[in-house]
Amino acid sequence: MEQFDIFDNIQESFQSNNENNNFAANAESFTIVMPLVPDYSYPTEDLQPLLDLLKGWGLECVYQTLLAELIDLKVLKLLKDDDCKELLNKFSLGIRILFINNLENWKKGLLQNENMTATIQQYTPTTKTFQQQKSVDHNIDLGVILNSITTGGMIEDYYKINNRFNDNIRSLLVDAIISYIITKKMTMSVNLVDYIGDQIVSMFPSEVKDTYFIKYESNKNPKGKLYAKFYNSMRVLKPTGLVTSNVKNIDKPNSRKHSMHLEPEKDISYIVDQVKNDTSCPFSEVEPTTKFRLNEIQKAISTSDIINEWNSFTLPLGYRLVDIDFKTLYPDCQDLITTFEDKSQQIMNLIDEKIKDSSSRKLLNNLKDTPDISQNETNTVLFYLLHAIFVPTSKEVTMDHNGKINQVKHSIKDSQNTFMVFKNSVCEIEEYITLRRNEKNPIQPFILIVGSPMQPREIIVFFDCIKYKVFSILNAIDVCFKLIHLFNLEYPTESSIV
Repeated sequence: MEQFDIFDNIQESFQSNNENNNFAANAESFTIVMPLVPDYSYPTEDLQPLLDLLKGWGLECVYQTLLAELIDLKVLKLLKDDDCKELLNKFSLGIRILFINNLENWKKGLLQNENMTATIQQYTPTTKTFQQQKSVDHNIDLGVILNSITTGGMIEDYYKINNRFNDNIRSLLVDAIISYIITKKMTMSVNLVDYIGDQIVSMFPSEVKDTYFIKYESNKNPKGKLYAKFYNSMRVLKPTGLVTSNVKNIDKPNSRKHSMHLEPEKDISYIVDQVKNDTSCPFSEVEPTTKFRLNEIQKAISTSDIINEWNSFTLPLGYRLVDIDFKTLYPDCQDLITTFEDKSQQIMNLIDEKIKDSSSRKLLNNLKDTPDISQNETNTVLFYLLHAIFVPTSKEVTMDHNGKINQVKHSIKDSQNTFMVFKNSVCEIEEYITLRRNEKNPIQPFILIVGSPMQPREIIVFFDCIKYKVFSILNAIDVCFKLIHLFNLEYPTESSIV
């Protein structure tokens, strides 16, 4: 029987094989034979998606059987257990069980997706009016964009089958959206990207909006795939003269500082004097001055002023005071140490799936191949490898002594080195601290470790003139995070995404 490419003029082959009451086709490496039924046209566009679905289940072996019975994706949704048993009666019991189980899970995923979509579409009259107004304001519709490109239908079909996107599909989606915006000469703005992000999540509920758009409540530029793609495209197109800037100025808050005013404690002047001048004062006596101290911190011009005024921060256990003040300032903030246990396995799975950097992949393999590794060692490696997933996108503009302007793109290693630094001994750590101080640049809180990611022997949080020795990487990151927010600092540029 003559064979042909399933995606290359299948109708001709229907006619040419009509006398044999069947037709043959190639989908990837499979030779497909299907019965030809009068007045019935098998949806040939389902052939490849059906094969991809079965491959995901590890059950390519039943592909020909499904086609022989004219089972497409629509029919697949309707199959019952008894139908499956009859369909696969020539296969072993194990194959039948696997097929039925995967089919049930697939149906549940489709049902969940439909329910989520229905829920999203149930707008109240007020919300619907608001959404309609936003649509009018921005004059952009994701459905229209997808319908206008050849890959739009493929993107939607992929989601219907898999109920999620991979990174390549996300890139195709973003490319289509940004091409549309540039072609239509639309003005890029925070509100526009925010609206597009809402549309993406509405159409594809399993997607996370932060992947496409993140708006900071600060003076930082928004981030996400949409903004990154737009600015990269504009940077390429502007020198050619094909486009001009169409970016709307973004309103930003004046400062990142928290401006919360707390009612200070009463009758504490004598305690304040004691706390400021007596470094041996126990924390139980320092705690009653918390609100007063937080107001003073907000007024301070520099961190040195804060530390000089409140010497208790410089004590070996000064991080306890940091913790007390942070919890007063942000009482609803979840604690990293207690929440990380629930997330660590998800992080491990994400790292295993996403890492492309060769040295990072090697470190991950070493972690997986090392028996009896402690939880602290595992956590150190996980946090170190996060930088290979959240790869830095920022660039730093510098000027040399000749006045030449240079642009430096930060690397994964740059990001890691502003987060945690590894040295072989305490002596090397002291030399590194001296070197950093001699640079006369502000030093953000970061972690110094004697040892390696797989074997952290000593862990120190360093900031300004302060050194806190802690006993786990989780404690160290928790202290760094709280220091940055308590003292109104910026994250290091190189590792800000992490």
